[in-house]
Amino acid sequence: MYLSRIRLGDSQAARSELVNAMSKGVYGHHQLLWRLFSQEQQRGFLFRHEQSDGRLAPSGEPVFYVLSREKPDNSSQLFDVESRSFSPQLKAGDKLAFQIRVNPTVCRQGKRHDVLMDAQQQWLREEAKQCSLTAAGSKKQLKHQLLDLASDEAIARWKTVVDSGQYRDALASRLGRGATIDLALKTVSEQALLDWWQTRSPQMGIRCLEQEGGVQIDGYLQHAIKGKNTGAVFSSVNLSGTLTVKEPERLLVSLYQGVGRAKAFGCGLLMIRRT
Repeated sequence: MYLSRIRLGDSQAARSELVNAMSKGVYGHHQLLWRLFSQEQQRGFLFRHEQSDGRLAPSGEPVFYVLSREKPDNSSQLFDVESRSFSPQLKAGDKLAFQIRVNPTVCRQGKRHDVLMDAQQQWLREEAKQCSLTAAGSKKQLKHQLLDLASDEAIARWKTVVDSGQYRDALASRLGRGATIDLALKTVSEQALLDWWQTRSPQMGIRCLEQEGGVQIDGYLQHAIKGKNTGAVFSSVNLSGTLTVKEPERLLVSLYQGVGRAKAFGCGLLMIRRT
């Protein structure tokens, strides 16, 4: 396997390719990188897209991290490519820093749902039921209903939710009901994401424990998919932290095959380093 850091070159042809890729939305990056693997009939690479902060490339331009079976072929000279062989030697008990961009989904009634948004919807419905309110409607409708009609007892319950998570310090301020329910929703959805990650950790041959630094969450985004039905979207979110290797062989499979869904959209590449 090869791990590569890839940037667009300075040529006019490279600029044109970038503009073309951007016009295709999230799948455009995948098509752009496939130029480096033109001999492959099926995608044999994982990638992650970052925006440069000005050190590796002009500020705002893309930098790609790519894990591939074959070494990238830059004969077109469209890219600046730095590649190295990637064959990590792992053993049980190793502690590694990691980061990954994932597309977290849950299957409910035969349909896939965004883990974070699904958790918020479920929590709002339960809160509506506890307040003897209508538990149907969109997330926006349920939230507005609760903000208008929830009792002091319900708001105290929301604060208990906030107190259970990373936003507990905000309770030192005199939060209004709007800020309280927003923090409760963030707490609920982030806990659902952590639960989602923890259920997959054994399958990946790893363990991530709070006393070992836990898992940090950032960069949640929803992306429109061009060329699909109107309204088609997928979500991505970044996870990082420290993991302990339990089963090296399972972890290697996860590294090479990727984790979760939306790999063609830049999700699933598990990046590790020694701590």
